Amino acid sequence: MVKQNIKKVGIYVRLSKEDDRAGESVSIENQKLMLTNFARDNSWILYEIYCDDGLSGTNQNRPGLQKMLEDIRQKHINTVLIKDLSRLGRNYLEVGNLAEVFFPEHGVELISLSEKVDEMMVFRNWFNEQHSRETSKKVRAVKKICAQNGKYTGAFAPYGYRKADGNKHLLIPDEPAAEIVRKIFEMRSRGLGHKAIAIELNEAGILPPRDYYYSQKSVKNPFKTCNAWTCVAIRGILDNEAYIGNMVQGKYGSASYKSHKLITKPEEEWIRVEGTHKPLINMDLWNTARNIADKRFHPHKRKDGSVSIFCGVLYCADCGFKMRSSTLKSTRKNGKKYVYNRFLCGTYSRSGRAICTPHTIGEDVLHELVANQIREHAKMVVLNEARMIEQIIKTQNKQAISGRALCANELQSRNDRLSTLDKLIEKLYEDRLAGIVPETTFKDFVQKYERERLDCKKAISKLEIKLEKFGENENEASKWAKEIRRFARLEALDLQTVLTLVERIEIGDVIKSENIEKRDVKLIYKYVGKCI
Repeated sequence: MVKQNIKKVGIYVRLSKEDDRAGESVSIENQKLMLTNFARDNSWILYEIYCDDGLSGTNQNRPGLQKMLEDIRQKHINTVLIKDLSRLGRNYLEVGNLAEVFFPEHGVELISLSEKVDEMMVFRNWFNEQHSRETSKKVRAVKKICAQNGKYTGAFAPYGYRKADGNKHLLIPDEPAAEIVRKIFEMRSRGLGHKAIAIELNEAGILPPRDYYYSQKSVKNPFKTCNAWTCVAIRGILDNEAYIGNMVQGKYGSASYKSHKLITKPEEEWIRVEGTHKPLINMDLWNTARNIADKRFHPHKRKDGSVSIFCGVLYCADCGFKMRSSTLKSTRKNGKKYVYNRFLCGTYSRSGRAICTPHTIGEDVLHELVANQIREHAKMVVLNEARMIEQIIKTQNKQAISGRALCANELQSRNDRLSTLDKLIEKLYEDRLAGIVPETTFKDFVQKYERERLDCKKAISKLEIKLEKFGENENEASKWAKEIRRFARLEALDLQTVLTLVERIEIGDVIKSENIEKRDVKLIYKYVGKCI
């Protein structure tokens, strides 16, 4: 007597938000009713109903689907019953793999009520995938148009803002949080690091952005977070152009409609629209904070809590290493305590006089020297700006001639090498097809050449940018003149002035001549360098 094959059925139902718009015909309850009736009419054993409600078919990591697959592996079911193939998913490759590989390997029969599972399944799966692809394209296109028109498309407004009532695309200041944003930028402009700012906000009991958002809604933050300000949160605020009224969107996205993993997009693909909403800070404060970030400013606090305004800009003129801050304390005969802040070469501090000399200079002396130079140059710009710019351009052009030639030669060399690498890779492919080069050797050399090609392309891009900058002397000189003329009546040097104007300061060693000590202090400005 032949043993009858008993069907142990697993019913799978799925409904995405998109399907929900189609009406009752594809609802979860209708699917369950239709499929259970069919199983009962055929006297099949119903093992379990697996359900994924509100989940997209492009994502195969659905809990209901994964539980069904595990039960198949455990041989609890031998038949899968679905309404139609799109319930399994809308990814052509994934659904094809399930129906044509996974199910047959585990002795499982796939039954679809609406369709015949045969050789036409491939084309139906392809159609389902195209449907998801086109839907994704339309959604992305709408978001892109909104972003290009300066409309905010994010789910949550940036900290310090809220969405306007009746217009979710418009940002308006949320004053309690906006004050904290201003405070963060002001602390950064004073030279405080990300960690120091976070510590100060936490000690003051100020709620971090996510906790603040949910507190405004009078609900508990549902996310598992440290419930505190962190360096990452501070950095995110300081980097966000929303606070100067600009909308920058499209920084992140998925690699394709099949993947929900966010990736960072190249900056050239970002959508930037200026002046879309009210700024929280002015441009001077923004530029000061950005200057600190560009210099990778890591201030070292002294024991008295003070921070030098020269952190990150002071260098030894001979070895090129950064100068280090040092404090000398002593008590004079009259009992008065004496504190002397100074800088000395970092190489000397680490390795001694055999490598470099101290280049010691007092902080008070340096303050006066740099302030005097800035005042003098500012006065010269005020008296005759055109002549000053002309002189700067003349000096820069002399420096640029040799620099441009070296840059052009290196660019040509890199381009030649790139061309050679292309020919080498092409020859490798030919030799591999002809059987001259073994597979392992072929792969090793291709990987090596491809890495070198990538390095070459990066270097070429940087050199091209560098060459373009050689032609920007006039614009750069005008920018510098506009910045420095404000400091003609500078009373005392401060951090903001240094960050606005100074690229670096090079400290030469003391030279004794006829009992007179001299040293060269080179002030190198932003935009124009050592221009005068």
